[in-house]
Amino acid sequence: MKKRRTKIVDFKNDVLFKFTLRDDQDPDCLYLLKLIIENIAGIECHSLKVQNPELNPQHVEDKDMILDIRVMNENGEICDVEMQNSSLDREQYQRFQIYGAKLLAEQQKRGDDYIEHIHPVFQLIFIDDLDTDNLMLIDKYMTRNDLGKIERYCLITRIYIYLPYINILKKEKQIGNFDELETAIYIFKNGLDDDIIKTGKKVVKIMEKKVEKFNEDMILQDMAFHRDLNKWARHARIQRVREEGLRQGRQEGLKYSVLKLFQKRFSEVETAFLDDLLVEQYEKIFDLLLEGANLEDIYRFVNKGVSG
Repeated sequence: MKKRRTKIVDFKNDVLFKFTLRDDQDPDCLYLLKLIIENIAGIECHSLKVQNPELNPQHVEDKDMILDIRVMNENGEICDVEMQNSSLDREQYQRFQIYGAKLLAEQQKRGDDYIEHIHPVFQLIFIDDLDTDNLMLIDKYMTRNDLGKIERYCLITRIYIYLPYINILKKEKQIGNFDELETAIYIFKNGLDDDIIKTGKKVVKIMEKKVEKFNEDMILQDMAFHRDLNKWARHARIQRVREEGLRQGRQEGLKYSVLKLFQKRFSEVETAFLDDLLVEQYEKIFDLLLEGANLEDIYRFVNKGVSG
């Protein structure tokens, strides 16, 4: 019996996300793009051109691949829309800034006139995390001076759409009262659950069609599965590195405390025997020193640990 394939229904998977928005010849894609760009970036879009519609299965193993959607409107303004199913950390904040600068720099060709050929860049970043210091659904950043005034002719606007906040908004505002943009954000976060389907909004019907069409294509399904697997594996590796870093940091901190306390108690004794011990050993020696243990007790404990 042939095993039924599991459907991809999570729009936080950036393969499904890009598929949903990438086709500027499809009225449904155009509707979603205009809904997102006009209401979040605040710019008019009478016409839109997706500059990178391709979804290449050969690149899915590239952990640094960005499955963004770069869109240009009739004025040459560039909107880069991306989904990040990850937490906000220093690496992410810096990557977003570097990528925004890259999108701006790529417009400049040798011999070009800046005024004629450089257009503003808007980064729209959907991310599955909150900025706990700045709780809101949509958060816009532009370069400003100390008085809070926006720099003249500012070329980069970075906008974060914090997906978890839509569930906070749901508690304050009945889901049936969501506008089309809030409905789309809710689906990006929670998927097409019964509550949102019952609203019958246009954006719901469009995204239902997109999911069905996506899951009819086994190549796209495989891309999405591999993308998720790669991200989970990368996340696990990062966690292991961080945990190891914390462990080493704790070890070094305990070692420093043990040596300092030991030298205070036994200033004439060499401390080389206290090098390269385990965290648990440093913890025990620290306790022994606080309890007033003599030198023989400490030697005995260390030698027992080494021989054991």
